[in-house]
Amino acid sequence: MNTYYTYYMKKSRKIIGLLVLFALLVTLSVSAAEEIRTVTVTGTATVTVEADRASLNLGVRTQAEDAEKASQANAQKVQSVMDALKEAGIPEENITTNYYYVNALYDYSSFTGEDVVKGYQVSNSLTVIVDEIDRAGEMIDIALAAGANSCDGISFQSSASLGAYDEALSGALLEGRRKAELIAQATGETLGSLVSVTESYGSYSGMRYAKVEAAMDRASGTAIMADGLDFSATVQMTFSLK
Repeated sequence: MNTYYTYYMKKSRKIIGLLVLFALLVTLSVSAAEEIRTVTVTGTATVTVEADRASLNLGVRTQAEDAEKASQANAQKVQSVMDALKEAGIPEENITTNYYYVNALYDYSSFTGEDVVKGYQVSNSLTVIVDEIDRAGEMIDIALAAGANSCDGISFQSSASLGAYDEALSGALLEGRRKAELIAQATGETLGSLVSVTESYGSYSGMRYAKVEAAMDRASGTAIMADGLDFSATVQMTFSLK
């Protein structure tokens, strides 16, 4: 047996060995792909809680021929509103500025064919958090009596928001598993282990607007009816099938 033949046989054995190993790996890969069967479902749950805080957007609008005069008049009225609310029990930190605008007011002149400035309007909006939700209507009346002349919106919040969403998320996970088990049973399979789970999105209606009823007579005051707040969670879950 010459040297060339010996080298050729060793080389051939190496190539055959590599081919066999490659074929085995491909077979194992195909088998693994064929054996892994999954089911993917979506679970959603909603938890409703009672609101316990109100957020009021109360504003003061003033007009004057001069911007400075309009601003000064506005500042005085806003300060009166803030003082009245604080005297009624609203903490200073619960009163913040929402927006502040100074706008020119125009009249169209048919003589010149141009808009002519006739004055200025200053708008100052305050966001007021009322921790005692039953007093929300009372706070509106107090603000109006002190000089506020607009209410841009009322919304509700809940101190139980975090716990409510956690409960909704747990419910979504249980709902996802229930649906996966139902699908597995209907298809003659057995539900296996959880392969992956993704929190798709959550929704929070914590700024739901209030129903407001202004009484015909001032003695009755403004009535505010709070609605429940919905916290929703959605997850996508993938389970193996056996």
